Amino acid sequence: MRYREFSPKPPLNRHVECFWTLEGETRSSAQTERILPDGCVELILNFGDSFSQHEGDRQYVQPQHFFVGQMTGPILISPNGIVDLIGIRFHPGGTVPFVQTPMHEITDQVIDLSCLSRPLERQLLGVCMKLETLHERVAAIERTLIDNLIKSKQESSTLTLAAKVVECGGLISVDQLAQNAGISARQLERRFLNEVGVGPKLLSRILRFQQVFRAVENCEVAWAPVAVECGYYDQAHLIRDFNQFAHQTPAGLFSQQSSLTESFTRKSRTSDFYNT
Repeated sequence: MRYREFSPKPPLNRHVECFWTLEGETRSSAQTERILPDGCVELILNFGDSFSQHEGDRQYVQPQHFFVGQMTGPILISPNGIVDLIGIRFHPGGTVPFVQTPMHEITDQVIDLSCLSRPLERQLLGVCMKLETLHERVAAIERTLIDNLIKSKQESSTLTLAAKVVECGGLISVDQLAQNAGISARQLERRFLNEVGVGPKLLSRILRFQQVFRAVENCEVAWAPVAVECGYYDQAHLIRDFNQFAHQTPAGLFSQQSSLTESFTRKSRTSDFYNT
């Protein structure tokens, strides 16, 4: 399968990290893919065959067009034929001008887009209807989101703060974030839950966990030094986060990682907020 990313134009890049596309065709016996938490909320439009999602012994078909809330554990999926996806990966807090649902209500959930915003679904699918290529559709979706952003009166109170967490790879204290914002740690928690989907401490843990994949790419796998490089107190704390976020040990995950799982693992995360 072919995975590609596209950077959004200003002013949308303050809210959207990237657009991505996935194209290909799979057999019915395609392997299960493990998608890991990355600190983002995503809107996915599926113009191909629906994916299956696996939870223990249960398996069900994902909605055709849907939101994936913040993840605190892995999602196991498998393709079922034609793969033709467009994803919109929002910065933490970036959904505020487009979706008014509190983000903590969809954490760890895959929600049909029509249930969150039927008008947004109609707009996005409408501009894609007569376009044949994913690249043309991405351009049309981008224009629509920019128009909506310009017209929106909704502003995120966490966008700048969450961008700071992303910029430092999760290595910032909640107290420091609250102090920077001039609010209490409790107020900060409420804002993050409402607009990001998880609290600032958990978001920091997820981003620190994601740093491991970049560290492993740049050096030989030795878990104790990797743990220190990524800001963990020790190897045991790194393993704890892998057990929670991947449901696997580090060694187990990297020995089985597939190309699709690899594509969706954030190896380089920077916020465009500071570039606008």
